[in-house]
Amino acid sequence: MSHRESRRGVRGLAAACAATLLAGVLAACGAGTADDGPAETITIGYQPGLGYSTLLIIKEQKTLEKALPDTEIKWQELDSGGALRDAVIAGDVQVASMGASPFLVGVDAGVGWKTVAAMNQMNLQLMVTDPAITSLKDLPKDAKIAMPAPDSIQSLPLRKAAGEQLGDPHALDKNIVGMGHPDGLQALISGQIAGHLTAPPFVAQEAEAGAHPILKSYDLFGRTTFNAIYAKPDFLDANPDFTKAFYAALKESNALLTDDPDQAAELLSAESEGELTADEVKTQITDPDVTWSLTPTGFGEFADFMESVEMIEKAPSAEDIYVDNEFNADAS
Repeated sequence: MSHRESRRGVRGLAAACAATLLAGVLAACGAGTADDGPAETITIGYQPGLGYSTLLIIKEQKTLEKALPDTEIKWQELDSGGALRDAVIAGDVQVASMGASPFLVGVDAGVGWKTVAAMNQMNLQLMVTDPAITSLKDLPKDAKIAMPAPDSIQSLPLRKAAGEQLGDPHALDKNIVGMGHPDGLQALISGQIAGHLTAPPFVAQEAEAGAHPILKSYDLFGRTTFNAIYAKPDFLDANPDFTKAFYAALKESNALLTDDPDQAAELLSAESEGELTADEVKTQITDPDVTWSLTPTGFGEFADFMESVEMIEKAPSAEDIYVDNEFNADAS
């Protein structure tokens, strides 16, 4: 057996083990079972960063709470898509938002969820502080690269770039350190890690601290969806009032980000409890590298790439990826 075949076998075994573990969790939690009726409490999960602005505006305005006074709406922030996926499997979160990668891993494992709508396109960047590092080839062998998880959306541009620059998409897998974006920001600035693959507002904050990008997702995958929203179709069908109100809230929030960035920035600054000023938020949500759109883009390309590097067993069909609704009519 060649060294390359051996590596492929190890990766395949690791993927199979991960799928087996996730399948075990699914079975233990009874994933895929239908809801009995409208839920009294609905939890919406998200992660840190302006990539979740569409949801954060809804949260700050209490749009759903006003539309559904008899339903308790909870908001849960977690550090990674993997953590949110686990929460969906456990039944603790009904609506989750993350990048395509952890979602597609869940589809491959049988979580039973689908894409409700996209939220945005953003240019993910690998930020480093050492001026001598200008490409992946310059990274030390023991360089630590932070991202939320090894199967996060950030892992896709890293693996694609590693394949192009280093000849092996998995060349830097052992360098990945699972870390939430706020912690990754502090670790990069303090010199604890060599790189942080991240998104707004962390890219701008790291650039202000002297960091520079050596990799950009737009150069590798084009302008594709960064974050989207997922739920199980059974849940949506069992909660028609919530689904109708949620769809309306998404359209209203997206329109605000697109058409009135001043008001959107004020709301997002308030939601951050002053951590970001309205001017800082406006600069970032109106950046040319940011597009606010509810139409998913790039999921097919992501799935094909993930299959090619053995992150998933098989790229799912569009029917398995998208909820049949107005937002996904032109999804790709």
